[in-house]
Amino acid sequence: MRYAPAIIGSCLTLALLGSSCGGGNSTATSSTTTTSTATLVVVQGTPSAPSSVSLDGQVLAENLAYLTSTNPLIVTSGQHQLLLQSPTGAIGPNSNNGVVGLDLQPNTHTTIAYITPAVFGVTVQTFTDDTTPAANSMAKLRVVDASFTIEGLQVFIVPLGSGPTGNPQIPTLGQPNPTYQTFPPGNYDVYFVTAPTSGGPPPTVRYHTGSLMLGANQNRSVYFLTACPNPPTSGGCNAEGTYASVTVADLN
Repeated sequence: MRYAPAIIGSCLTLALLGSSCGGGNSTATSSTTTTSTATLVVVQGTPSAPSSVSLDGQVLAENLAYLTSTNPLIVTSGQHQLLLQSPTGAIGPNSNNGVVGLDLQPNTHTTIAYITPAVFGVTVQTFTDDTTPAANSMAKLRVVDASFTIEGLQVFIVPLGSGPTGNPQIPTLGQPNPTYQTFPPGNYDVYFVTAPTSGGPPPTVRYHTGSLMLGANQNRSVYFLTACPNPPTSGGCNAEGTYASVTVADLN
């Protein structure tokens, strides 16, 4: 059978357009866009009235009190603007009206700590959290120095009811990149003790957390802070030797 030139030309044109000639079937291809997420926790380590946490203008948490943290907040990964705001105004660096820029990578767990060091205003620190469980159903614990103390302190992590004896788990507090240490599941107490000095006074316990439960396959971070008057005084937060802590669940 011979086809007229006009019909052949039409078929060629349809072929170029991805169609079929002569009754064949065509299949449409659909694409699915997957949005990656990240996890965000905010620690309120600066004294204020209960505050709200906003990301890109959307309120994600409210009534965040001093020395507490938010629950894990699941957000889209990428660039964001974070704002902590009390009834009296924004809390954060003086620049950019307290707004903090974030770049949250996909599938990460990040903690943002708002801290008041001495009289220098509010500082915001970012910490990348470990969400990999320890082997053999153990637990991980990280101690973060967010106190800006000038005291030399060592850290003992001991079973609850024990004292800070033996060798400290952290000989010198304040290392720039605090690491997680592995412990058997149990109930612990974290002691912050002055470091011994030649000819100086004996070591003194400055602070301890009290009961700190570590379960199997759990990761925890203890944020060690300078305790401030709440509401704050005009002198700022400069009571050396007065401390507090906030414990954050990084995993499970």
